[in-house]
Amino acid sequence: MMRYRRRLDLLYALLFVLPALTLFLTFKYYPLSMTMFYSLTNWDGFSRSYQFVGLDNFISVFSDSKVLGAFYNTVYFAIVSILLGTVIQLGLALILVNRIKGAKVFRTVLYMPAVISALIISMTWIAFFQYNGIINQTLKLVGLETLAHNWLAHPIITIHVLIVINIWQWAGYGMIIYITGLQAIPTEINEAAALDGATGWRKLRLITLPLIMPAVTINMFISITGSLRVFELPFVLTGGGPMNTTNTVTMSIYNTAFLSNQFGYASSIGLVFFLFIATITLIQLTVTRRLEVEY
Repeated sequence: MMRYRRRLDLLYALLFVLPALTLFLTFKYYPLSMTMFYSLTNWDGFSRSYQFVGLDNFISVFSDSKVLGAFYNTVYFAIVSILLGTVIQLGLALILVNRIKGAKVFRTVLYMPAVISALIISMTWIAFFQYNGIINQTLKLVGLETLAHNWLAHPIITIHVLIVINIWQWAGYGMIIYITGLQAIPTEINEAAALDGATGWRKLRLITLPLIMPAVTINMFISITGSLRVFELPFVLTGGGPMNTTNTVTMSIYNTAFLSNQFGYASSIGLVFFLFIATITLIQLTVTRRLEVEY
């Protein structure tokens, strides 16, 4: 009787899990498996006929200057965004974790951009950075018209404009994660540090950072995957220009698939990029978890 009851419970459990499992396999692993399949073909995305080309697509990825340029742009965007963003997020968290006047209001205001669609944010910032936009008009009004630039048409400036917007959008999100980590530190540890004379940079380096490493692990993971997969900002603001200096890997995949009708080649780019992100995040998780301490 007990064995029958256990089998019945298992059957009920499988019935409840089956819908979610079906959706997960349908929209997660089936597309991934088909991407792997099409990466070995020259499929154009529309016709029923295609030819197997083996590893030719993958060989082309590593010899395609446009794709390699997109990888460089993406990595540069991610590194600068993560480094500067982490400093700003942690700095804001250290300030706003204290019970200062208006702290909750500042937290809310800083967090708001993270819940707004990246598409809407991109379209909003166009009004600021275009040549006749708010920034240049303001500079002219205060007599600094010599500083006015075509911010979205300069090869060096444009990528940094995108980085600034990305940092601004996600500053509040990372700040909240760090605040959560800071609030989890027992007050006894902070009091003991104060008695031992640990203040300022010394306290931050020797006590605070090691104790909030779980928050750092989560935040770094989100920052790395988010920055490397950036698409809406360059797509809306620059279209990959000028001179492909803001063309990212995700944009390259999109353009190759939907503009050039090379779905097979786009699939191979996507798989290489997937393995690249997986490798980077695995290294990051391994390193940051080793730095975590218990208290």
